[in-house]
Parts: sequence; structure tokens; C-alpha cells
Amino acid sequence: MVIELKCEEVWREISNYVDGEIAPELRRQMEAHFKVCRNCAAVLDGTRNVVQLSGDGKLFDMPKGFGQRLYAKLNAHLQSGVPALARPADMPLGITSDRVPLGSHLIYFWETEEQFSSGVKFLELGFSSGEHCVLFGHDEANERALGLLRAKGYNVEGAIRSGTLTVLRRESSASATLGRIEAAFAAALRDGAHVIRYLGNLGMGSAPLPGKGADDVLALEQGATALAHRYPCVIVCMYDVNTVSGRLVLNGGFGQHPLAVCQGALRENPYYTLGTEPGATHRSVQ
Repeated sequence: MVIELKCEEVWREISNYVDGEIAPELRRQMEAHFKVCRNCAAVLDGTRNVVQLSGDGKLFDMPKGFGQRLYAKLNAHLQSGVPALARPADMPLGITSDRVPLGSHLIYFWETEEQFSSGVKFLELGFSSGEHCVLFGHDEANERALGLLRAKGYNVEGAIRSGTLTVLRRESSASATLGRIEAAFAAALRDGAHVIRYLGNLGMGSAPLPGKGADDVLALEQGATALAHRYPCVIVCMYDVNTVSGRLVLNGGFGQHPLAVCQGALRENPYYTLGTEPGATHRSVQ
């Protein structure tokens, strides 16, 4: 069994890891951590690049002792927990007063205009904090959410142009949609995002459900849980109970989301059906 390391523990040993001066068991633990933590993997790549540059005589001559001083400064920088490398463990939800762990996938049912507006507050917090936001849904729901943001004074068009807001239309099969979502997440990380807020809206709208209809929705929700485990994000799915079928409410809403907004609070969902599958990760509400 491989013991999970914290990021701070990885940072303290990263230069020794690059130099091959750590015990085999610690190396296995760090390699397991790099596979699931993109932040630490990026630090590892940066450290290797610095070492390669500093040791390449074709590029420039390094003063005596430069490598040792560079390692010392890098280790001090990593151990200090500076904001440029820090990633929060959770984020405020906005829909309620709760904070939700990164890697969460939750369901929020709405019926009234007021409830829909409360759901969009999740994105409002992202805009006000400069976080990357992704909005997904049928055209009517997307435009409705964007209209609420515009009414609050947010520069929606500017955010889309700058890449801090990605708007995805509901028009493809589950597999194609998951690919587009993951591409948006990966692009956000490349652009320097530390966390990502994803708000999806499920309702009928004027167009039918794409792909295989309800079956594709279930596949999409299952894939979203897997994505949430791989990226520093929180995925919120809003279900319009006025138009969504009972089957999707039960199997898609309750069955596919580990967390749920219920009675004004964020709660663990007792009806989540995938928590015991191999490789599934359970994340408790703090």
C-alpha cells in the first residue's frame, strides 16, 4: 500500500528526488503523488528544467556554487507555501454558506427564478475572485445565467475573450462533451488557473437532449465525477425540476452526485450509487 503524501512533504524532497538521493519507498510515494497532483507535477517539471538549464554549458557559463544556491532557494521557496504554488483545499459555494472541497461533484435542484439565481451565485464568486469559470447547458439556460451575471455588472464578454470564462453548449454526445470539458479544464491550468468552477444546467430547453438522450446524461454525469477527481475544480449541476424527467432526477441527479444541496446546506448524498466502485474517491464535506 502506497502512503499518500501531502504537497508540502513532496516540495521538501523534490530536489533530492531529481538528484536520485531519496529512499526507494519515498520515491514510490512521490511518483504516486505526481500522477494525481498536477500542481506538484508542474513543480517537478519546472525543477528539472531549471537543473537542465543550469547544467547546459552550451547555453551559458554558471558561476561556481550556483547550482547549490539555486537548490537552496528553490527549496526555501517551496517550503514557504508562497501563493504562486499554493492551491486551496476548498472553495466557498455561494449557493449556501458552505465551503466545498476541490474535486467535488454536487447536485442542486431548482424550480423558481429565485432558486436559479441562487445557483448562479456559484459563478459570481468565481468572477469576483478571478477564478476560471466554465458554464455548460442548453442555450436558454446559458443565456439566462449570463444575463444574471451581466445584470450584476460583470463583463461577461470580456471574460470570454480573455479565456477566464468558457461557455459550452449542450449539443454533443456524452463522450464528445466530456472531451470538450476536459479540454477547457486543461487549457485553464495551462493559463495559470489554480481552481476551476464548473456550472452545468440540465433542462429540456427548446432542443431535445443530444446523443442517446437520458442515457447520455447519465454517462455525462458519471464522467464528470471522474473529471472532478483529476482536476482542481468543483462541479455543480443544476437540474430544472420543471422539465427534467423523474428518471433523470432519480438516476442522474441523486444517483450520480456524491454531494447535494438540501434544505439550504451542502450534504453528503445518501442516494449516490457509485461510491463503492473500484477507484472511486469519497470526499467528505468539511
